[in-house]
Amino acid sequence: MAKTTTITAVILALVIGGGAFFVGWLMGNNWMFNTDPTQLTPTIDGIIEEKEWRRSSYYNMPFYLDVDNEVDPVVDLANVDGWNYLSVAEDEDYYYLALDLCSDRTNNKAGEWLSLHLANRLPDALNSKLAFYSLEDFGYEYFYYDVENDVPMPFYLDAIPAFIDYPDIPIVPEMDSMEVLRGTIDGDFYDFWTQNDYKNFTATSSHYEEVPMEWFAGQFIDIQFGVNVTEKISDNIIPLFWPSISNFELEITLSANLTSDPVGHFGDPTEFYFSVMEHGPDPVDMSSAAAFFTDPNEVAFPGNSIENIYVDLNELTVNMTDGMFYFTIHCWNDDDVVPTGYELQIDKMSLMLHGGSIGTIIDNTIGTGNYDIAYSYGPSENCAEDHRQFEFKIAKSEFPTLDDDMFYINLAGYGTMMIAGTNYWMYPVYGFPLPPVYYDLYDSHQFIALDMSIT
Repeated sequence: MAKTTTITAVILALVIGGGAFFVGWLMGNNWMFNTDPTQLTPTIDGIIEEKEWRRSSYYNMPFYLDVDNEVDPVVDLANVDGWNYLSVAEDEDYYYLALDLCSDRTNNKAGEWLSLHLANRLPDALNSKLAFYSLEDFGYEYFYYDVENDVPMPFYLDAIPAFIDYPDIPIVPEMDSMEVLRGTIDGDFYDFWTQNDYKNFTATSSHYEEVPMEWFAGQFIDIQFGVNVTEKISDNIIPLFWPSISNFELEITLSANLTSDPVGHFGDPTEFYFSVMEHGPDPVDMSSAAAFFTDPNEVAFPGNSIENIYVDLNELTVNMTDGMFYFTIHCWNDDDVVPTGYELQIDKMSLMLHGGSIGTIIDNTIGTGNYDIAYSYGPSENCAEDHRQFEFKIAKSEFPTLDDDMFYINLAGYGTMMIAGTNYWMYPVYGFPLPPVYYDLYDSHQFIALDMSIT
């Protein structure tokens, strides 16, 4: 009996010891029981460890760089074409990025820089860097890092002597206002942020008897907007940029079930009156008769078709004390023996400014203590050869709290590694952009869009 007990104990010891050895072997080889994405908090030390990042929201997203392979005479090494990797993680308070630049083999820090453009919402913008700058501190942040000196790059404006249009500047709930005075609406600001997204801001007319005597009783829609124009321009460039503005427009993509005919609609139930009334520096009381005749911009368009309309606004009437400009979308249809109600759908509405070309703004918009960055030069799980690695974190408090959980990223830099034929690298690449230190981002396609709700 004692012999049997001894044998059992020996077998049990071997099983436990072997199991412990096996578990230790698995852990030593970074094996994980669960690799599903989850919230995590990596250490920002510039060394990308697989186990530290394996369960990030987006792990090792590959992007290929065709780089200049000329030998750097300072270190007698060349950068190589190949796959590089981005990992993105989050915890309750921060977003985290790991940038594994397997192509960057030189470790020559002379002139090396890194830029990060980050957002948790973006306007539907094409060829309009001001559309992004307008969200600075309201969902869009950028960071330029001087790797050579290990400091954020100081503010610098690289302006271009030219004048251009900046369309697609969004109307933003945190800085702008919208008040429904007559009629009813379905939707909010974000329903007119993006064109062709199958989401519309819908206004439906309502019947009113009590109206100023200059107007007959009928079906009305009155929606007054206040937009903070100067808040949409980076504080550092307002003194230079604002005096150059020579045109200010409201851009609307809309449709309606009736034809808009401001001149000849009277007495025809199939037509209604549409206008954009400018109020300039102050909101107005739309119950007053005078308000209905405050600089109206009457617009005609056919019913049941999608139309792009442009309304010229007066930039000289912007309130330069608080930056505000007010206008009202005013619609009316007279009473008739047949129904005269109507519906207005706005697919996209934004502002356009024409002014001096900004070029690019080099700066750091992230508050002190709300970010951390570190880099190294050495091997990683993705590449056994020594190469550049970055780790970065940014506080979520830098961004507004939104219903969705999107995160948008653009990365660029230089460190003797550059896309062949250029003097920079960038991810993602859309078209053939200039480097961000010369001509900043101008298109929403220049960002990768990540749905962080998976963690």
